Amino acid sequence: MYELSILGALMSRDMSGYKLRQVLGSNLVPRREISNGVMYPVLQQLQHKGYITMSLAENSPRHEKVAHITDIGQKHFYALMAAPVPVDAKRESVYLFKFRSLAAVDFAEQLQILTEYENVNDQDLNVYTTLQKHLQQHTKPGKSDPALLKSTINTLELNIALCQTKKQWVAQTRTRILQQQTNDGGMHHA
Repeated sequence: MYELSILGALMSRDMSGYKLRQVLGSNLVPRREISNGVMYPVLQQLQHKGYITMSLAENSPRHEKVAHITDIGQKHFYALMAAPVPVDAKRESVYLFKFRSLAAVDFAEQLQILTEYENVNDQDLNVYTTLQKHLQQHTKPGKSDPALLKSTINTLELNIALCQTKKQWVAQTRTRILQQQTNDGGMHHA
């Protein structure tokens, strides 16, 4: 998961480990601080696999190193972008990593990633709305704690609102991608 974010960030420009930590932390759900103890072993592993090179930054007073993606790293990045996203606790973060790097892949791949996300989101929305309707229709008075029931329904309303917002975002992003494709005359970025 971290490989995708790091390699995606490096597709646009070389970055220091410090900057990559910031990028990675801001893309995680929930957002969190990434320690050196997490970041540098990942960078070393990427370097060992030949996906990145590390070199001293030019004109850096602190002698910091910057990471640069290699040709092999770019191929690995494209494979990660095309790979299916596992349906697990990291799913949302992986999609956010992919969204951050959408411009690095061709239009067809961009639309495929959006469609996959849309389908997973629709499944979540269906589960939340079905459960909400069940709780509202089939809960019998005296059989459950009304305060707990209201709290559960309220939480489901939050999840439904988040799913609906994601649906709107996917539709808007798809429209932008299609407009860009039309403006570019059918050319693609990758």
